[in-house]
Amino acid sequence: MKLMYLLLFACSFVASATELVYTPINPSFGGNPLNGNFLLQKAQSQNAHKPEDRGLSFIEKFQDALERNIINSLTRRIADGELVEGVYNTGEFLIEVQNGTDGSVIVNITNLETGEITVITIPVIGG
Repeated sequence: MKLMYLLLFACSFVASATELVYTPINPSFGGNPLNGNFLLQKAQSQNAHKPEDRGLSFIEKFQDALERNIINSLTRRIADGELVEGVYNTGEFLIEVQNGTDGSVIVNITNLETGEITVITIPVIGG
């Protein structure tokens, strides 16, 4: 009788086992999408690669500042309605401003390195 209770008691432990289920952490493999930022920050903090620091020379900085200033001044004048027809060479771009037949302003921008041309037409406002 005691042997029977002992066998019954031992068999009850085997029947209580559950299935193990693997849940991935990485959202790329089906894990929770909210883990993405955390995993990216961990990877970036462990990254020992530093990009090459290419400092600009004084001439390059001056040329960039001059180019931005010319473009800014030209943009401001066109937006204020002061048409300044002409051709402006900034070093990297050739900007041609002209008056359209319907009173609009046409700006042709040519990238001198690639030859790519962009045409911007500014319509007459309130006319």
